[in-house]
Amino acid sequence: MSLSSRLPATRHRDFRALWGGTACSSISLWTLLLGNAWVVFKLSNSSAWVGVATFASMSPFLLAPLGGLIADRFERRNLVVITRLASLATAAALCLLAVTNVLAVWMVVVVAFVQGVVRTVETSAEQALLANVVPQEDLGNAISLTTMAQLGSRAVGPLLAGPLLATIGVEGAYAIATAFSLLALAAVMQVRTSSRGGVLSLGAVTENLREGFAYVVSNRPVLAVFALMVAHCSLTMSFDAMLPGFAETELHKASGGFTLMTMGVGVGSLVGVFALALATTTRRGLLFLAMGIASGLAPVMMGLSTDLRWAVFSTILMGSSQAVFVALAATLLQEVIADAVRGRVMSLYLMSAGGIMAVANLAFGSLADRWGAPVLFWAPGALFVAIVAATVLGVPDLRRTYRTGRMGVRRVVAVEGVV
Repeated sequence: MSLSSRLPATRHRDFRALWGGTACSSISLWTLLLGNAWVVFKLSNSSAWVGVATFASMSPFLLAPLGGLIADRFERRNLVVITRLASLATAAALCLLAVTNVLAVWMVVVVAFVQGVVRTVETSAEQALLANVVPQEDLGNAISLTTMAQLGSRAVGPLLAGPLLATIGVEGAYAIATAFSLLALAAVMQVRTSSRGGVLSLGAVTENLREGFAYVVSNRPVLAVFALMVAHCSLTMSFDAMLPGFAETELHKASGGFTLMTMGVGVGSLVGVFALALATTTRRGLLFLAMGIASGLAPVMMGLSTDLRWAVFSTILMGSSQAVFVALAATLLQEVIADAVRGRVMSLYLMSAGGIMAVANLAFGSLADRWGAPVLFWAPGALFVAIVAATVLGVPDLRRTYRTGRMGVRRVVAVEGVV
């Protein structure tokens, strides 16, 4: 069997362009987050300030429904082009500030917030556009490959920028981020597919957002996956603010340990989701359940790590299990969402994931200075394992999804007034 038949989404020209742009944009993003976390920790010597910078970058996802509203109102391909141009500008600004040696913690926080606002609109538009560049039967494969690009790039960014942090400094990481932002912009300009949602006017903001929210809460399978993702992102994926301090205080490996652990998450994500994209298994419901349990066990292992090798192994397991879980959740949702509200519903998903990660990172970063990072890895991880186990017994919609690999029906009926 040829590779193209195993990866059917790659047969479509516009998907290849969108996918390549997503990979470059994600490499830029993770390189920026790596550089921001490291320079803020070096300037402040505080995990709390790293948490503030991470919160600034992720907190705009709390307003993701507004980004989804915009994605359902305007041409989605054009929105991705505009937002990637803005991402290029912010990365170049950080690089210039670092090269001129005027970079301060507050500057990183402000630019990170602007980047987060831009990413909120970009991601909402990109996810809505994704479902239009491939036919329905190839959508699951497209989502797996896109998730691989988004999370697997976490390995590429540190691989390229990590050595520079210990040599020429953070300006090298920012330069790499700027270069990949430029490549991401060039890639999306090759997309030809036109895609629009069902919002006719931005004036009726409340009504338009209500339709997206009503779509979620009126469909119990969708709501159940949303709730599980909130728990997953807050308890197992909100560790970025703790990594620099964990590397220095627990493992006594400053820049090298931080870079290797960050790469471990990316390598695990890359391998896990690529294996998912190649897989032809019909047991994806059981795989969804298994990856949920593994997503909780991996941070427990991380919290118990006493040397760098075990910590890196733990991050690889964290990356692979979390990425596969996220990819399967996104596939399950995209298969049943009506296109007219796709941008708004997926933006609510982003709010549930990215927004809660922003708050949790801020909290964990602050608590790590007082309690230490290990307990903030293993305790939330163990709690998520308990939550997943409870859904098997007490949430019929999720139990059905685990058993069948689908969210009740092929396509959820839209709310009244939504096509």
